[in-house]
Amino acid sequence: MPRYNYLNPPEDARAPQEVRIVDLKVAPAPDNQRIRVMVEITPFRERPDLTATLYQQDEEVTTAHIIETIDTHMAFTLHIRNPSDDPNYVLAMSVSYQEYGEVDQRQVAFSLPAVQD
Repeated sequence: MPRYNYLNPPEDARAPQEVRIVDLKVAPAPDNQRIRVMVEITPFRERPDLTATLYQQDEEVTTAHIIETIDTHMAFTLHIRNPSDDPNYVLAMSVSYQEYGEVDQRQVAFSLPAVQD
């Protein structure tokens, strides 16, 4: 997995305004109280911040901030603290820099599977 190295950035590293989300996936846990988030971003010259926000019916459920990441491929878990009967969610991911603001965003809608008793 490539990691950021300010002494030797990759040849295809992009300027902050050109950093993009390449892939965004969500995998619900079997208990429907957690989701696994997998995100890939383009190689970068400066370390970006990422924000992942989970919404249900336009209401924020949870948020995670990754400050100045060193990875282009990341996976992390978000917890759904108070699951409701509505299984439909939207995960919004953004890439930003303190100096330039938000440079890219992507959303993925998904539904939690029915829990087996």
